[in-house]
Amino acid sequence: MRYLVVGDFHIPERVEKIPEIINKLAKEVDGIICTGDLISKDVLKELRGLNKNLIIVRGNCDLFSPGSLSDYREFEVNNKKIGVIHSDQFGRGNLEALKEFAKSKNLNVLVFGHTHKHLIKWEGNMLLLNPGTATGALSVRDISEKTYAILEIDERVDAVIKRIE
Repeated sequence: MRYLVVGDFHIPERVEKIPEIINKLAKEVDGIICTGDLISKDVLKELRGLNKNLIIVRGNCDLFSPGSLSDYREFEVNNKKIGVIHSDQFGRGNLEALKEFAKSKNLNVLVFGHTHKHLIKWEGNMLLLNPGTATGALSVRDISEKTYAILEIDERVDAVIKRIE
């Protein structure tokens, strides 16, 4: 199974639209995992229209339709347990807390966002994956580059970060 992993869009608060490459890739993968901070209900509707298999969580800036998105989602693919969380619950980029959370849930992969900084970090057999921000939305401290991730889950788990030009 191949997933497009995206998040931290901040549309229209900080940027105008989803990059075209995301629209294209969404049709070529088995599913989309989104770490939240869409800001707009219209962006949620657009993502749902791109791929039927959308796994999405609420970001701290997703104030539309309270209760329409979960803070945490979990699913299983090829005997691998994947968790998805925005991660604002742990502060900004608290990898130690995220690692402990993933261990407590017995996850093989924890996908998270909030920092706008991409990350692939292996902790033994567990992967911590942050796709960054697909729109280059400004971070608290500086400008973020536009990135997304591709997550492949077969017998093995593999991930790669891609930059959007």
